[in-house]
Amino acid sequence: MSIWLGFLFRRPHTNTKKSAWMWLVLALLFGGGLVVFSILRPMKQTAGEAAPSAGVVLGTPLQVAAPTRRIGDLSELPKGEVGHVDVVYFHRTERCTSCLNAESYTRETVEKYYADQVQRGRMSFQVYDVGKAENAALARKFDAAGSSLYLGVLIEGTEYLCPVQDIWLYTTNKYVFIAKLKEKLASLVGSG
Repeated sequence: MSIWLGFLFRRPHTNTKKSAWMWLVLALLFGGGLVVFSILRPMKQTAGEAAPSAGVVLGTPLQVAAPTRRIGDLSELPKGEVGHVDVVYFHRTERCTSCLNAESYTRETVEKYYADQVQRGRMSFQVYDVGKAENAALARKFDAAGSSLYLGVLIEGTEYLCPVQDIWLYTTNKYVFIAKLKEKLASLVGSG
């Protein structure tokens, strides 16, 4: 087989260095085109596709003006009873497949496994577009600049704001995404 491949790509009296550079340049141009195409394609929404919901609220968001603290991980939460959990998803106006999946999987997790917590007023799910002026104050509060998921956890009168950063590793696997988020929420309000 290597004889056939060598025969197909071999040209008599050509400079092999020049030929190798030509193939490299063509491969880089083709690869770059694929990368640009794969980035831009998911951002386009077709007319028949439903627009993602923004400003959606399931349950009652925390209405108390509580002092807030930012934490990097749920393990930094103080001991105490969790009074309320806000699951807050921020997104940009232009959204890729991963962003749409993150919202969809988060919504499904809250609706399917924590509906009782939502009904009892212990949990809410909110979706906001960071590009809209009416969401600017909330985006500043959570320090959200783009697509991101946060948990706002009320413990003894203080609201702790925690980013859920590892979800982006699982946006292509719905079941792992839901399991990881469910695990985080279960550590706060019990299993769903």
